[in-house]
Formats: sequence, C-alpha cells, structure tokens
Amino acid sequence: MADTARGKVSMVPVVTIAADSDTDTVDAIHHDIKQRLGGNLEYEKADACDRWFYDSAKTLSGGMADLISGNFTDSGTVDADADKVHFLYVRHTGVDSSGDASTADMYINFDAGAAASTDSVVIGANESFIVKLKATPVGHIHAKPASGEIVAEVVAIIDDDSCTT
Repeated sequence: MADTARGKVSMVPVVTIAADSDTDTVDAIHHDIKQRLGGNLEYEKADACDRWFYDSAKTLSGGMADLISGNFTDSGTVDADADKVHFLYVRHTGVDSSGDASTADMYINFDAGAAASTDSVVIGANESFIVKLKATPVGHIHAKPASGEIVAEVVAIIDDDSCTT
C-alpha cells in the first residue's frame, strides 16, 4: 500500500437570524442550502519520488516568503525551482515564535506572486487549510502574515525532481 495523505473537509452554511421582541438571536443552516457540506480529500503517492515534507514551526514575518523550504522528512533538500507539490496541509498555530498569541491572518498565494490580502487563501489563527494540487512548483507557494509574526505547521507531499526510480 502506498503512502497516502487523507483529509476531510466540511462546512456548515450558517445564517444568523436577528432577535426581535419575541425571540432571541439564533443561528440556522441557510434555507437554500439546507445541509452541512463535506467530503474526502485524498492523495496517494505516485511513486518513490513523491516524498513527505514536514515543518512543525514555519515562522513567517514581514514580507512574502516561500512557504516550503528546507529538507524532506527522510533526507535531501527541497528544490524550490524543480520540485512540485501535490498535496498541502497548512495550520496557523495561533502563536508567534515566542509562544505569544498571534491573531493576524496568514495569506498564501500559489502563482509566485506576493501573498497579500487579495487573490490569496486566508487562514485565521487556529485554522487550517488542505488542498490537492496539480504539480505546483514549490517556489510558487508564498506566504506571509497580515501583520507581525506567526508560526505555521506545514505538511506536504512533493515530487522530488532529483529522484530517479
């Protein structure tokens, strides 16, 4: 059995119905959608060249930076230009590198642009993001905090271009 990244995604479309003279404010599932939504997300490694990457404490501060840098979990260095990401999980830990609370949003961009408040994925404190990608170059995935500093947890499956099977 090949290594596999498995995840679940779910959401509840909630609307808040304002209080009036006879009722309290109440949250309800949106009347047009009428259900909770969700499904599975799975990526199975294609071959031995698909390798795991893990960074439990990726510190982001100031301007744009590559979200993924460093070594694979077994050995070898990730190549930002040649290696391609197939699966990505990111969690905003809600703290900075000192362990102090950080409530700043985290922005992720997938086209080598400057991650900013527009055209980016937004991850709030203590939130996570999971996605399957079609061979996105490592160096095209940029991230930054909206302000200050944040620490993120990053897990990926990356096709190692220098690998030969």
